[in-house]
Amino acid sequence: MKKAILVTSFGTSHRDTREKCLDLIQREVEEKYGSENVERAYTSRIIRRIIEKNEGIHIFDQEEGLKALKDRGFEKIITMSLHILDGIEYSKLDDKFGKISKPLLADDKDLKKIVNNKEFNDFEGNDAIVFMGHGTENAADCIYQKLQDEYLKAGKDNIFIATVEGKVTIKDIVEKMKGKGFRNILLKPLMIVAGDHAKNDMSSDKKDSWKTILKNEGYKVTSVLKGMGEYKFIREMFMDKLKDVYICRGTIHM
Repeated sequence: MKKAILVTSFGTSHRDTREKCLDLIQREVEEKYGSENVERAYTSRIIRRIIEKNEGIHIFDQEEGLKALKDRGFEKIITMSLHILDGIEYSKLDDKFGKISKPLLADDKDLKKIVNNKEFNDFEGNDAIVFMGHGTENAADCIYQKLQDEYLKAGKDNIFIATVEGKVTIKDIVEKMKGKGFRNILLKPLMIVAGDHAKNDMSSDKKDSWKTILKNEGYKVTSVLKGMGEYKFIREMFMDKLKDVYICRGTIHM
């Protein structure tokens, strides 16, 4: 049975972080499973349009990617998800030609891997870390609180998680940090890429950016524009999730 893999993410219009994160993961998949067996897809229509307009590159949505691989003779197509949680974008994925790998934060083991990784949680000489997650309007938003709880269980009460569009905001974190003696704050993206949110909403000098909000509270703020896809252990987590569904035997969905 001929198998193929469709590496599927939300996508980003920022070429620099795309190459460091999404493209790097795809290359590692191609190295292991064969470049002729791999295609990519982005779930964000807006991102695909921006890239096509600015770079002249057409990137498949999942349906187009599945069709392209099926037309090349592949009988089973695995959709490799590069999403962080089972949110709105992940729910768009269709399993009609094969299984879908789980998102990055699918269970407690995944959360512990994030919490226990030294490089990812390096304070770089600062007093506290504030991670920026995207957030979602559906029930999966609770994953951010579960991750926060794991940090607390591990005794890391100076690591905080807020979201751009989820329940816990940067204002909530500002309140949590008051009176704890923190002076130097490190901002880091809890996102696969360090794209628009990380560059503008987190790190810019705009009056409503997280950096500006924290500076106005009297903190010295440092931002790290490093997407999660740049960390080897994150890429290994995604590869393990792909392997879990790739090696499974079962009926092909047609």
